[in-house]
Amino acid sequence: MNKWSLESIGVVALGCRLNCLDPNLPEDSPVKKLIQCVHDLFAIQEFETKTKTDDEKGILEKLLEINEDFAYIMASDMLFAGVDTAANSITGALYLLAKNPDKQNKLREEVLSDPDKRPYLRACMREAIRMMPIVSGNMRLTTKEYNIMGYKIPSGLQVAFGHQDMSLMDEHFPRAKEFLPERWMADKDDPLYYRNAHPFAYNPFGFGARSCIARMVENFQVEWFGEPPKVVQTSLNYIKGPYNFILKDVKK
Repeated sequence: MNKWSLESIGVVALGCRLNCLDPNLPEDSPVKKLIQCVHDLFAIQEFETKTKTDDEKGILEKLLEINEDFAYIMASDMLFAGVDTAANSITGALYLLAKNPDKQNKLREEVLSDPDKRPYLRACMREAIRMMPIVSGNMRLTTKEYNIMGYKIPSGLQVAFGHQDMSLMDEHFPRAKEFLPERWMADKDDPLYYRNAHPFAYNPFGFGARSCIARMVENFQVEWFGEPPKVVQTSLNYIKGPYNFILKDVKK
């Protein structure tokens, strides 16, 4: 899954394939070392040898034309911070879809019928991240003294935001323990409407200037068997194996 997420981020950031999924990739290849040494990436890319339109250019190529230093920083952030997070997020989403085949079927129908607009796909990912976020919360250091609802918060204090716990509270998200992508598409008068929740109850990408840059399977049916996956909490919430997915061909 990490190789898949690295390949995906490479396409978004660099506008090219890295061939991370090649089973014959040499162990000493630059791609293998990419996570540990992002600068190896620039040694194997040939941005100047190809002429592309603005629509065809990757994010990095566009940034290189504006500021080379920013381009290196952006690529490093996306590649170092994006591999584990993307892999764990998609693993959680696949698990929830496998455990909810009715939602999976609805998503497949949307993907097969409308290749351009996929609101239910977006709703599924938002719901998956709500239920199985990649981090438990965010932390900020206060730069001045605050008085919030009678609580005095001094300057220089680390304040933690427990988004994971709040996202699983029924007071914010009715039927919070259920995988309901429909809540992200519901009308305002629907009790499930997601904006009824506190605006900071669901905040997986952080907030403000230091928010996560990430803010900016069509032919298979996914199933899950056995016990739910174990989530190990470190700096990230890692979903540990075994990954009991079953991929079956969908008969058309």
